[in-house]
Amino acid sequence: MKKYIKFVTIVSLVFVSGSAFAKTGPVNYALENAISNTDAQVAPSANAALQQYQAADVPAPSMARAGVQLQDITDKCTQDGDVVSAFPRVYTMLQKEENSRVIKVFGFTDSKGIERRVEIFFTGGDWMQYGLTFVATNAGLEKNQVKAYFVNDLSTPDHEDGAVAPKVDPFNAAKLAEFLATEFLGADGSVKAAYGSAAAATASAD
Repeated sequence: MKKYIKFVTIVSLVFVSGSAFAKTGPVNYALENAISNTDAQVAPSANAALQQYQAADVPAPSMARAGVQLQDITDKCTQDGDVVSAFPRVYTMLQKEENSRVIKVFGFTDSKGIERRVEIFFTGGDWMQYGLTFVATNAGLEKNQVKAYFVNDLSTPDHEDGAVAPKVDPFNAAKLAEFLATEFLGADGSVKAAYGSAAAATASAD
């Protein structure tokens, strides 16, 4: 009977503490100390309850920490199976292989409330297993201006044969979005200074 009372008391402590005390050291210490003083037959159940309580307090990772919320708008920009670029002029200034196309488009609102667009441009030869990737965007620029950036992490380091995989697969939508939000773009929505532009142009095709 005493063991049953001890167990009920411990489980009550776990759930009564609630989220308001989730991050306070004294609560966790009190729970663990109470468990360590119970009989061996009671401890396993109480430990399981404590683990569930602590696990529930761990926040899930979020790209919001980068300050940029990317929206995949590729479907809205696709016509007859091909993505229609808003920045066609800038691509004429890039060195490309025979296979070249925009593979993904994202939109977001920067810290000034301006709508921005990010296009992922992939190019590679028939003999290449992996290709080269540019990011074209108007992020951080004046109206109707666009720049294209060659991104090493999204491209094969083997520029001749394309036999080596890139650090980040540009065809993996989730990893691509995470890379853009955390590594390529700053918290204000501008391209980070570490990336130098490969070409600059007006956004219109005229």
